[in-house]
Amino acid sequence: MNENFTPEHHLNSPMEDLGSEHPTNHYKFCPRCAAPGSFDREQFSFKCPQCGMHFFLNSAAAVTALIHNSNNELLLVRRGVEPSIGMLDLPGGFVDPGESAETALLRELKEELNVVPDSFSYYVSFPNQYRFSGTTVFTIDLVFKCRVNDFSTLKYMDDVQGIEFIKPEEINLHQIPFLSVKNLLIQLNNERKNN
Repeated sequence: MNENFTPEHHLNSPMEDLGSEHPTNHYKFCPRCAAPGSFDREQFSFKCPQCGMHFFLNSAAAVTALIHNSNNELLLVRRGVEPSIGMLDLPGGFVDPGESAETALLRELKEELNVVPDSFSYYVSFPNQYRFSGTTVFTIDLVFKCRVNDFSTLKYMDDVQGIEFIKPEEINLHQIPFLSVKNLLIQLNNERKNN
């Protein structure tokens, strides 16, 4: 693992300055009555001065899967879509409205990899900033450890352009575009060293 990335530097990192991509820059009108207004960056909320509608910008839920093969290599995917097309990532995606995190996990694994885990359990979560379409979506990435006994159905589909199995300590973090995944890999490797 690249030595430039340390837990002290990345875990619990403050939010970076997003400039014009900060999502609060994109809320200038009330979604109910279209009256002009402004977003309160400290409260992450918009309160309409005309009709009184008040809404908060919350983190979107996303799921991430940790899947190891019998050689203790971690399954990574090559991103087939922006942001960060071609870079390494872990399988997963956004939780749809009305969907549980567990259902989203199973759906994403089927859509991206054509696999159904034999078992899975919640592991940890990390915040992330997902830049897309000129803005930033704040997410909370819920990580699940998944056991897959049979990889015979494994194939990449949907928004994945490739699959790789890599030992966690050999993953080049410069090839990982998302802070949450970098933090996760750092934590995994630290746990392995301490066991």
